[in-house]
Amino acid sequence: MARCVEFNEVEKIEKAMNVFWEKGYNATSMQDLVDAMQINRSSLYNTIGDKHQLFMKCISNYFDNAMQELKDKVANETSAKAALIKVISDKADWIISCDKGCLGMKTIFEIAPDDCTVRNVMSKNNDIFIEFLATIVQKAMDDGEMDDSEDAALMAEYIATSFTGWKQSYILNGNPIKIKKMSEFLIKNIFK
Repeated sequence: MARCVEFNEVEKIEKAMNVFWEKGYNATSMQDLVDAMQINRSSLYNTIGDKHQLFMKCISNYFDNAMQELKDKVANETSAKAALIKVISDKADWIISCDKGCLGMKTIFEIAPDDCTVRNVMSKNNDIFIEFLATIVQKAMDDGEMDDSEDAALMAEYIATSFTGWKQSYILNGNPIKIKKMSEFLIKNIFK
C-alpha cells in the first residue's frame, strides 16, 4: 500500500529556498534539499518534482513574497515621493544587513546565462518590479514631486540597477557608510 504524502508545501519550499540561497543552485545537492526539507526523496519527486522544478518554485515564491512586502511598504506611505524614499532607504539597509545577498541576483548571475527557462522567469519578474517602480515614479511626477521631463520607466530601471551596484560595492568593500551615502545621493538626484 502506498504511503500518503502529507506536508506543508509552502513551508518545505521555504526551507529549500534557504538552501539554494545559501549554497547556490549548482552547489546544492538533492541530499541537501531532502535534509533541509525533512522529507524523503520520493516524496519530493512525487509532489514537487526534480531539483530544477523545486528551484523554479523557490524563485517564484521568493519574488512573490518580495513584491508583496514592497507593495505593503508603498501602501503605507503618504505620497509617491515618500514611497520611493522608503524603497530606496530600505534597500540600502537590506544590502547592509542581509548576509545571504539577493537570491534573485544570485540566480541571474549563476543560472540565467545558461538556462533560458530561468532567464525568462527572472526577466519577467524584473519587468514586473520595474513596472511597479515606474508607476510610483510616474505618480511622483504627476504630483509634481519629481521632474517629469524623464521617462518614468527609465527612471525606475535606473533606480533598480543602482541597487545591484550597491550590492556589488558592499560585497567588495563591506562599507555600510558608503552604501548609505550612495542611497542618499540617489534620492537627492532623482528629486532635484
